[in-house]
Amino acid sequence: MERTTIDIREIFKDKATVTKAELSAYIHSIDSNANDASIRQRISRYKRSGLIVSVKRGVYAYSNKPVYTHPADNFIAKLSKIFSAQYPEINYCIWSSAWLYDFTIHQPAQFFYIFETEYDIVEILFNLLKDNGYHAFLNPDEQTMQLYVMGMKNPVVVKPLLMRAPLVVNKTIKLPSLEKMLVDAYLDKRLFYFLQGIEMQNIFRFSFSKYSINISSLVNYALRRGKKSEITDFAKRNVPFLSNLLIND
Repeated sequence: MERTTIDIREIFKDKATVTKAELSAYIHSIDSNANDASIRQRISRYKRSGLIVSVKRGVYAYSNKPVYTHPADNFIAKLSKIFSAQYPEINYCIWSSAWLYDFTIHQPAQFFYIFETEYDIVEILFNLLKDNGYHAFLNPDEQTMQLYVMGMKNPVVVKPLLMRAPLVVNKTIKLPSLEKMLVDAYLDKRLFYFLQGIEMQNIFRFSFSKYSINISSLVNYALRRGKKSEITDFAKRNVPFLSNLLIND
């Protein structure tokens, strides 16, 4: 029988990180019948539960924080239903800028929704939302955000979804992982102009202090956006314990 996860912490208590090989060897030591497939399943369970977080390929750090859970949002459910009914095979994700406000000191009065989909479907999605009476904006610049988007009720910003972006599925609705939300909020300054500076520092500090963050997922997504060094440098400056975990290649 597999021992409790507390035993795993105790076994590696003197190590800041643990490798996949070390975890595999430990699991096999307490369960001689464990094969490669069952070991992968156990490590995946540890990651899903928030016990360990991926730092980079084959290296993990411990965490005692829960995995982020997206708040329920009926408006997002409606958007997802409209889009999926016509394009069930097309990838997408939807989220609300208000979800970031849980990590800020000052609570902005307005929020907007972000609807991302595959590049060649973006304009089709934009027209679909407009035809259904939604306040949709296609890749708005900062001026449009300030003058029009933020003044409307339930505005929807439509933009391309980067291939292999880290997503999660909740009741068939595709949502961004917290790691994607953090990277996007920092890099998309034209959309999140009102969350830069001190508030962006707060967002990173509070999210890392409250939830289990998959560092590998965050860094890899930043890499796909061409901003790995910028994100890792910002994270290390504002989340002290990351200095020992994030090393730029």
